Amino acid sequence: MEPLQFTTAHYIKLGRGGEFVQDSFENNRLRFGWRRQSVEDILAKKWKKIERQLLKANKGKLGPAMADLNALRRIAEAGPDEVWITFHEAKLWWTQIIGLDVAQDNISKYRPTQSWSDKTLDGKRLLVVNELPGKIAKLQGFRATTCRVKEVELLQRLLNGTRSPLAIDISRKQAALAESLTRAIKELHWKDFETLVDLVFRHAGWIRVSVLGQQAKGYDLELREPITNDRYVVQVKSTAGLKDLNATSKQFSRKDYKRVFFVVHSPDTGSH
Repeated sequence: MEPLQFTTAHYIKLGRGGEFVQDSFENNRLRFGWRRQSVEDILAKKWKKIERQLLKANKGKLGPAMADLNALRRIAEAGPDEVWITFHEAKLWWTQIIGLDVAQDNISKYRPTQSWSDKTLDGKRLLVVNELPGKIAKLQGFRATTCRVKEVELLQRLLNGTRSPLAIDISRKQAALAESLTRAIKELHWKDFETLVDLVFRHAGWIRVSVLGQQAKGYDLELREPITNDRYVVQVKSTAGLKDLNATSKQFSRKDYKRVFFVVHSPDTGSH
């Protein structure tokens, strides 16, 4: 699959309160308003005439009138190599225009588009707003109908599902840190390792109902999930093999415990 290439991108709000969203997505449309401006004038590029109309509609205020005019021209003159994005249901959606002309039906004016997508180009990643770069996510707060996306390169990487050199460098350093921490954990005293495991589970929100260090037969920790009230047991070992795992799991009934966790930092792979 060829990567998506573009040099210009726009954000658009599909109608007031998202009134055009559903039809735009279902019928591959880039819908917009400007009800008092005719399609004929737009196609004929009678921008001076439209400017006078918008100036009158804005009670002679030049700033708002020119902002409206520029937004309309941005939509009407956009080409098929430009990308359009919007936000809906906490996701980013994107498309490209495929028709050259502005059209109109009983809903609104529109430009025909490709199918709107809420995924990366390869379809592998959902474009959830809270996982987007802040410079892209903040566009959903734009108050007017449309604006130019300044961070084109960033959006292009996002839609293609590729990472920046900085993200790749961070990932490599995280992997190196994880490797160093793995070696450090293996050097912990067994008691310190048990304390670390306890902290990990409690940080995840589970409640310890056993006394740390007061070892019961077959496990080191007994935990309770506060929402479902399910109970879990945790066995902590510095070194252990498959035989130890099987022996531990046989001691507990599924009726009493949701799951048994067997935590080992140096597994004995040769044990059967």
